[in-house]
Amino acid sequence: MYWLWRCLMSELTNPYVGLRPFDSHESLLFYGRRQQIPDLLQKLYDTRFLAVVGSSGCGKSSLIRAGLIPHLKAGFLVADREQWRIVVMKPGNRPLYHLAEAIDKTVFDTPDPAEHQRFYEHIQAAGIRAVMERLFLFFHKTDANILILVDQFEEIFRFARTKSHDEAADFVSIMLALCQTKDLPVYTVMTMRSDFIGDCDTFYKLPEAMNQSQYLVPRMTREQRRQAIEGPASICGVNMPENLVQQLLNDSSNNPDQLPVLQHALMRTWDKWQNDQDSQLPEIKHYESIGGIDLALSRHADEIFFHCPNHSN
Repeated sequence: MYWLWRCLMSELTNPYVGLRPFDSHESLLFYGRRQQIPDLLQKLYDTRFLAVVGSSGCGKSSLIRAGLIPHLKAGFLVADREQWRIVVMKPGNRPLYHLAEAIDKTVFDTPDPAEHQRFYEHIQAAGIRAVMERLFLFFHKTDANILILVDQFEEIFRFARTKSHDEAADFVSIMLALCQTKDLPVYTVMTMRSDFIGDCDTFYKLPEAMNQSQYLVPRMTREQRRQAIEGPASICGVNMPENLVQQLLNDSSNNPDQLPVLQHALMRTWDKWQNDQDSQLPEIKHYESIGGIDLALSRHADEIFFHCPNHSN
């Protein structure tokens, strides 16, 4: 572990990711939700389909990318098939095309848009059979598993309303059928905002699948938020001062689901400290200088705006 820590230290300038989700390679920095990973693994093992549901900003994507996926790659789900291909996609405005593109790029290392289009047209014509035929070519040569992560699944409801209900229904049907095909080691995970739960009955068999393997992301406790504050700093050998930790905990208690906002405030506080040569540790003065949790975003936006060359226009 020492060599790993040294490599991380040599590359890492700020251990907080800010507004974006954690990625799989940042699992060492992911704190606060590790206790929930065994439940995710069990649900995925039982049905090969996992619906991770929660409010906006609660950390659904990070929980999958930096929590579940590294455990899959470490062999915690299928001991005799440790290799994984992780297909990540969002439905967007062309869900079947984005599925074809993600499979081609991730599973077959095919960047050619013309090939993506041909695969997409085959899916349009043959549905689940087209996907299975394509994946059989992969599984014929390897013992790996495939995880298809459909992030921001709620986009499919908007697409069904405004573009094509038929294509949206085909996409959902394919996702459900893949995880029920025992001949293929394919697992499906989706993340979805909880305010779209009522829309699930738009599609046949989706409510039944949700009832079997839905995981509602719980609100983080004060102790878990403490871990999210202190843990990443400790990776860099920094012990966050207790008065700063308490201030962050108190300021984030009114809206504990807004984890990206907390991460952003921590990232900005860390940067302020790094630019202060007189302080050995991050301090409350650095946190207050970025506006605290309430004003950190707006002040950061103002800084970016005023550094733009044409901001006066």
